[in-house]
Amino acid sequence: MPGQRRPARWIPAILAAATLPLGGRALALDVGQIIEDEELPTLAGGRAHLLGKGQANVFVFFRHGHEHSTDALRQMAACEKELAGKPVHWVAVVSGSAPAAEVSAMVREIGIRMPVLVDEGDALYSRLGVRLHPLVGVADGSRKLVAWQPYLRLNYCEVIKARVRFLLGELTQAQLDAVISPPRATMPGAHASSVAKRDINLGRRQLAQKWLDKALASARKAVERDPGLPAAHAFLGQVLAAQGDCPEATKAFDRALALDPADAEALAGRKECAGR
Repeated sequence: MPGQRRPARWIPAILAAATLPLGGRALALDVGQIIEDEELPTLAGGRAHLLGKGQANVFVFFRHGHEHSTDALRQMAACEKELAGKPVHWVAVVSGSAPAAEVSAMVREIGIRMPVLVDEGDALYSRLGVRLHPLVGVADGSRKLVAWQPYLRLNYCEVIKARVRFLLGELTQAQLDAVISPPRATMPGAHASSVAKRDINLGRRQLAQKWLDKALASARKAVERDPGLPAAHAFLGQVLAAQGDCPEATKAFDRALALDPADAEALAGRKECAGR
């Protein structure tokens, strides 16, 4: 009508953003509910279960040819490797409408180990109400959903890993909260730690691409920025081990363990080097 103001064009975008699945609120399955297991066909042939019998389940919903999905899978591949040997069930889920050849090429390029489930007819997507890509769900050993985690460009693996380690009894609630909702940096050291973590995340992507020299430079930057960060020393050890320098890698792992005796990456890396 004349004289009436039309709603601003950005209002629908805000309303749409409010429906994003944060904390399980906009999905058909809420945090705290039990997930029904399903057996689905896999990209490689055969069939596999959505949920396993371990203490934690991680399922990654992604879309082929999607930049954020590609990055999320790379981060989850690194996360899966870091938690190797622990009772964690990992799967990725892609729509059955996605071209199998293109998805296979994407998976090969990233190098993920977890099985890729093919959701024929998008039945699982529909049942869970998944509309946002990428999206990671985490459930405990009793199949209770504990988190829906939308994509994070930085620290995606760290957040998922913290949730898993909490389910495994390796982190306290306070330690988990510190990772999921870190306090704002009020001291110069806190800012240094945040920047160091960015170096580590960049280095993980470089390591996944086998750019070992670049990954080593990123790892050394992280250690230089925050020498008190266990993850920086642990990641430096991982890169050195990937270069075949286990003596120096072990030193880095030992520094990480001196700061945090429960650091899973350092423990796993030290054990791997000891077996060489």
